Amino acid sequence: MGLDASVMCNCYREGRTSPCPFPDDLYIDEDGFPALRINRPDEESRSEVFDAWLSHCCEHPNMDYAAVFVAKWQGYNAFRRALEEIGWEQFPVLKAHLPEHNQGSVPASAAAQALRELEHFQAHEGIPKTFLINSDTDEVVASAISDYGAAFGVNPRTGMNLSFDENGFFIQDVWEYNRELFRAIRFEQVALDSATLDRPQQYEYINLDNGRRFVCSTPVRVFVRGDFGTLKQEYPHRMHIERRTVDADYFAYIIKPLTFIFQASVETGNPVRWS
Repeated sequence: MGLDASVMCNCYREGRTSPCPFPDDLYIDEDGFPALRINRPDEESRSEVFDAWLSHCCEHPNMDYAAVFVAKWQGYNAFRRALEEIGWEQFPVLKAHLPEHNQGSVPASAAAQALRELEHFQAHEGIPKTFLINSDTDEVVASAISDYGAAFGVNPRTGMNLSFDENGFFIQDVWEYNRELFRAIRFEQVALDSATLDRPQQYEYINLDNGRRFVCSTPVRVFVRGDFGTLKQEYPHRMHIERRTVDADYFAYIIKPLTFIFQASVETGNPVRWS
């Protein structure tokens, strides 16, 4: 699951499409895309005909001048968090128009300013992020994505949710309204007795600052590349929460598609549609 974006072409406006089968009922919706007015009992069959026409009526399938996958929601939220860390007042257009759901649009009049704000973001150095670190290797285990942390170990069988934020690693019971069962800035993960048919492998979490302990069957695990490209699981022993800084290149995965789609909006004069 993630966020997509598209911009409509100008072929219909410029008379460069094949004839629309229902020209009197064609209109441009609030997101700037062609749509069919629903006003007849045979609407389902008409919609099928209209969609078929739209898919090949010009050189741009579905009249998409540009269409792009922006990012998965975790990466998208990490980018929004970075903008917030720098200061939303420096990104007023992005703050106003980056969506919270798979819907909405950005007016073409705002696209040029959005591009300038992306350039401004790219000029920043030392953007703070929260990471879960393997204390023994100093390697990153996971990165926090929002104020709500980074959920990276959810056990649907037991309801245990492993996550972390700036205030520590924590374990919640999602079946009890996310009741917090354990929290620590520095902690150990210890595998206990071996699994049996009646009892899964158990792991003990130990808060290294106050000695508090918690046992459950949901571990912190990472996947690493082994021999011949195979993936294997590892279970870090000692971990801690740490704030580190990254540069804007860390967010290239989302800067590139956002730049692409806002440029398309500037070129066509049409809005960006989120989906």
